[in-house]
Amino acid sequence: MSSPPPPPAAAGLERATAVDTFFQPIYSLAHRRTVGLEALARPQHQHAPFQGTPEERHAHDLISCALHARRFLACRGEPRWLCLNVDGATLGQPERTATLVRTLEEIGVPPETVVLELLDSAGDDVDDLSVSLLKEAGFLIAIDNFGVQQTNLELIYRLEPDLVKFGHRLVRSAVTEPRSRQLLSRLVHLMHEAGALVVVAGVETDEDVRIALESGCDLVQGFFVAAPASEPEGDDTITPRIDAKWDELMGREMLKRKVTRRHLELSRQAFVQAAIALMQGTPFSNAATPMLALPDVLRCFLLDHEGRQIGANLNSRLVTAKPGSKFAPLADTTGAVWSRRAYFQHAIEQPGVLYMSQPYLSMTDTRSCITLSMAIEIDEALHVLCADLQMPH
Repeated sequence: MSSPPPPPAAAGLERATAVDTFFQPIYSLAHRRTVGLEALARPQHQHAPFQGTPEERHAHDLISCALHARRFLACRGEPRWLCLNVDGATLGQPERTATLVRTLEEIGVPPETVVLELLDSAGDDVDDLSVSLLKEAGFLIAIDNFGVQQTNLELIYRLEPDLVKFGHRLVRSAVTEPRSRQLLSRLVHLMHEAGALVVVAGVETDEDVRIALESGCDLVQGFFVAAPASEPEGDDTITPRIDAKWDELMGREMLKRKVTRRHLELSRQAFVQAAIALMQGTPFSNAATPMLALPDVLRCFLLDHEGRQIGANLNSRLVTAKPGSKFAPLADTTGAVWSRRAYFQHAIEQPGVLYMSQPYLSMTDTRSCITLSMAIEIDEALHVLCADLQMPH
């Protein structure tokens, strides 16, 4: 079945732009195999993205997508997605989008095998009807380079993409900054909540692979996985590379978990001893001293039966709050009410039972921490003893 002729705006464009097709594998960490191929155009006489009027960019889209689709059909084997980059000019008008749909359909590529990738920076130019046309035709939608621009999360909820591809900048930041690493994992979770699979792109180094594996993402892409090529590497060479890094990461994680479990057990034992001392009439500051000397304990505090804090925090040497600190307005928690916190509610429901919270952001100094808590009787009144422990990096 022949494809439609290029539109008038493409006159001379196909001859002026000699386009080769290079495929870069997109690899599923869970399936341990390549599940997609991103088609990349490498013009022989230019290296920058195609520039021109919206009509010319749309015409270039049609030509490139058609060439990539034909090449994909010629080398199809196992079920895989063909990932095509689409200019915002094409998706800015439903008529242009409909032309792209017809072009791909007449070439014979099944819509369910095609992922159309849109740069997040072009999101404002995309017409919602254009996206609806693509979805109704059966194509998958991806937002590319998420995080490179100042992405509006509203775009995710408006377009409801099937995949979101994190840009290289997010990966680089996560390699060097612990907080960015945590943010990357949370962004992966947020995308999952929005119903999208996550591709971490720009995976080039050993550290990039480790960050991607730790993030909980679904798919990876980059030069470490495989470089773009007219005949890309197969899984017989890709999988051993990924497996080796996974085994290395699991070895590190097992060691870290072993150390963490040991520290946590020491903290739990010290916490129980502090609770016993308090119930026996020992002053709070004396009862908490052994626990505050442990390497992971940030602070101890005491609540009444309504969740109101009694006195100030007892801080360990890990807490270095200063009068000029930017979080100084939050430092004094005397009289604060923590009754809405899960660690208080669980403790008060089961007196005498040690509860450990899920990790959360502490309001006191914005560290990620967990809280140990237990409801105990002091002077015949119910109290809740609490201790914040910092999360290991």
